[in-house]
Amino acid sequence: MILYLLSNSTILKQAEESTLPEHEPEVVHGGPVSGPVVLLSTNATATFRENLVPSVKYVTTFVTAGFTNQFMETASLIYLSILTKRVPVVPAFLAEHFGKATDIIPTPFSDIFDLPYLSGKLGIPIVEWHELKRTVYSTAGGPRPETEKLGCWSTAAGYKSSGPTYSYSSALYGLDISYTPVPSTFSLTHGSDPNTYMWSIWGLASLGFAKSRMRVLPDQFRKAFPLQSDPNQKLEPDETMLCWDSLYYTGVFEVYPSEDFFNDYSPYWSQVAVHMRWRQHLVELASEYLRRHFGINNKADSIPPFISVHIRRSDFEGGCGKDVTKDQCFAPIEAYERRVQEVRDRLVARANSINVREVLVTSDEQDPRWWERISALGPEWRWIDHAAEQTGEKYGKWFPLLLDMIFQSMGKGFVGTSRSTMSELARVRVEDWNDGESATVLWGFPGADNH
Repeated sequence: MILYLLSNSTILKQAEESTLPEHEPEVVHGGPVSGPVVLLSTNATATFRENLVPSVKYVTTFVTAGFTNQFMETASLIYLSILTKRVPVVPAFLAEHFGKATDIIPTPFSDIFDLPYLSGKLGIPIVEWHELKRTVYSTAGGPRPETEKLGCWSTAAGYKSSGPTYSYSSALYGLDISYTPVPSTFSLTHGSDPNTYMWSIWGLASLGFAKSRMRVLPDQFRKAFPLQSDPNQKLEPDETMLCWDSLYYTGVFEVYPSEDFFNDYSPYWSQVAVHMRWRQHLVELASEYLRRHFGINNKADSIPPFISVHIRRSDFEGGCGKDVTKDQCFAPIEAYERRVQEVRDRLVARANSINVREVLVTSDEQDPRWWERISALGPEWRWIDHAAEQTGEKYGKWFPLLLDMIFQSMGKGFVGTSRSTMSELARVRVEDWNDGESATVLWGFPGADNH
């Protein structure tokens, strides 16, 4: 049996067959695809340095904010590893979107995503931090994790002389970090606009090469921040373990967050994140929910095609202007109904025409009166009630959110909310994984989505 731990809950699954496509090399979890060893020990060690292979270079980052942002930072990290020809060391996901990051055990990347499949598709080894170094959450019996000093680069500190981002993600691995700001010329406006906080992914990648690093290090190190444990000690960014405090605000062209990530030219999505597939046992769990939802008792019968809808509302109120009410700011339900019909029409108009009637709504809205209005749209407009299903109680706090994201990605069509990275991720998954159709509802002022 294999035990998969996910946020204080456990799901026991039989050892699964590899989901790698036929003819692709077998990949060992956390190990090389078909090349040199990238960790000295198969067991995590008390310090990360004692587990590094001297001839190998590594790259890492630390994550913060909501789950989708952490997902995007991880994809950026892996893309940077390709650009710099380094082994990515992936941090665990934090439960910051539920409150304090320390309230729930961090969830390893491989608990959610199929790491062997990703590694095989990219042709690179991928290491997770918990494989490299022990943490307070490691199983008993091994050495106690030690605090280590490390020099890293800071994107946050490069913006208008701000400070670095200190997150629980780095503290989790016992790292006492001295940060050096990245040069302002590495922004996507090359420093000409001081208000630009988006960083060139290629500019950051250049810091992984000795000559380019030395061109900027002398000037930048004068602005370095000391170790948190010692205000009198600063460390240059490490050459073996290249690291950043955050990689969320990175791009290749657009100067606004996440604009590049979801565009059709995006290397983040098309080269990396498109291969970040859900673990099979999570897809099976989501399928169980959908079968129950659609009243399918026979596992041999397929789940009917549906259009998934993500309506984000509750935490977007801060994006509304002072001169509009919440109802005026957020798009009306009728706007989503109209967009769903557009997606239906495009699916019907295809050469392989398909008439999709079922609509599965996901939302963070808590007002029962609002959900009554969704129900009034017709019997095909439905949702999965995680409170009634007791999803959180059965599987852990992560699962209502996680299952909603999986539901969204399984649609033949998708309608989302503009400015929501969760919606954007669902959109590209439906388009690229399912050859689906999508639409996005605009909001912010009355009639924003009129067209």
